[in-house]
Amino acid sequence: MAEADNPNVLVFPPFAALAVLLAAIVLEWLFPLHILPPPFPLWMTLAGVLLTLASGAVAALGVQAFMQAGTNVDPRQPALKITTTGPYRFTRNPMYLGMIGIQFGLALTFSLDWAIFGGIGLFLVLHHGVVLREETYLTRKFGAPYTGFKNRTRRWL
Repeated sequence: MAEADNPNVLVFPPFAALAVLLAAIVLEWLFPLHILPPPFPLWMTLAGVLLTLASGAVAALGVQAFMQAGTNVDPRQPALKITTTGPYRFTRNPMYLGMIGIQFGLALTFSLDWAIFGGIGLFLVLHHGVVLREETYLTRKFGAPYTGFKNRTRRWL
């Protein structure tokens, strides 16, 4: 039987990010932790909005780089090319980094204590259930060119 031409990720990343955010909102409503200050102190709101916007921009630039390179954005589909432009010059996972940053930005913006823990959980799910699988797949599919990219570009930051 031929191997599937995809990394066989455990979860669709945007779904995981949305599920974590929704869980954080529900948990905040049911079991508030009161770790962060009450919502909307100016410094926290500004920091949260800036982090959310910057993280969204990083993720969007990652999507744009994939589209310009002519490869699939959805990790459940085959990788067609290695993308090394745009934010991929600095991180191998700008879309996932953006998703995680958005969690933390929304935590600050809306004083969602549970989104802090959700951001950590999202990182672990993406790292173990998506990124490591993608790296194995891309190494197998592209060999030395991908290994070279891995050696010169950080996985996260």
